[in-house]
Amino acid sequence: MSVWSVLAAALRGGSRPPGRAKEVSLAAALTSGLYEVSQAMSAPGGDVQHSLDLITSAAASILRVERCVLLLPEPGVEHLVVRSMAGIPRGRQFEKYRQEIYKMIVNPVLSSGTGMIVSEGRPEVDRSLLRLMRRIEVKGLLAAPVKGPTAAIGIMAAATPLDGRDLQEGDLKLLTVLANFAAIALENAALIGHLDKKARKLTAIFEISKALNEQSDPAVLFQLIVDRATDLMGASSGSVIRMDPETGTLFIEAERGLGPEVKEAMRLHVGEGVTGWVAQKGEPLLVPDVRNDPRYVQANPAVMSEMAVPVKWGSDVMGVINLDHHQVEGFTEEDLELLTAFGNVAAVALRNANALCGWPRTADPGKE
Repeated sequence: MSVWSVLAAALRGGSRPPGRAKEVSLAAALTSGLYEVSQAMSAPGGDVQHSLDLITSAAASILRVERCVLLLPEPGVEHLVVRSMAGIPRGRQFEKYRQEIYKMIVNPVLSSGTGMIVSEGRPEVDRSLLRLMRRIEVKGLLAAPVKGPTAAIGIMAAATPLDGRDLQEGDLKLLTVLANFAAIALENAALIGHLDKKARKLTAIFEISKALNEQSDPAVLFQLIVDRATDLMGASSGSVIRMDPETGTLFIEAERGLGPEVKEAMRLHVGEGVTGWVAQKGEPLLVPDVRNDPRYVQANPAVMSEMAVPVKWGSDVMGVINLDHHQVEGFTEEDLELLTAFGNVAAVALRNANALCGWPRTADPGKE
């Protein structure tokens, strides 16, 4: 009796004849696995790793395999990475044969969006795949895609049945269902993260709006803006930069994560670097990978992505708000929209402080 048929019988409430020890063991594995899936799907949305671990463990239990692994993308990493694993720990074989595994298993599943079975007893099996399985000490393998909104983003793989059986279509169906659960867990976590970010965005805007009504010192407001923007978008550093309209020089007014030395020493000109480009064009700019953008001027080799928005009064650019990130694609288009809102607040701060002309670094009572 297959795993799929026992699961179907269990769901229908079918009875088991006495003495069927193997089926009793299988039913116990199914019960344990289904319990883990239910725990995973009811876990808090922010605890996505716990959910993925439970789903991977459930897959190993339900399918009765030695190991099960979940491979997902990670920003800045070329290949999929192991996000979760259950069963026997991974040996060195995977690293040794990584290129062949990706070529013969991972890439075909990702590109086709369909699962794969590799088993000795299946007709017309690819002999080269079987040879690869022997080299990595796997006796039978299933691979199912983890699908995102538009395409497969990762795979879930299960290997080496504990009872030595030949893997069948029913096994692949079960793994596909569990891979879909993993996709749902990821989607739910992303949705909750998005809603949480929306809530924190509203809180930040409210906090700054309140400060605009209570605070006349632009330096305090600019520091508040850069602090909240950096925190909210997980930036490694950020700055509010003014532009001297006479010389076209850009000066840092407030910073987070750069340090006072950089604040005093950093000087760019309009048109120079990402910040200078934004000051010149008066348009927001998102650079997912600074290594691929000729406009970028390196100040910190750890910076991998950057975004900047203009601080404008009418059509005149008064300065720029800039954020850096140590990860490739560290910012999204939504982050850029939010930073643009911060830029608008900075412009209002200038107006309220009567500092629109020249944006002085310190208040000069003699000119007020």
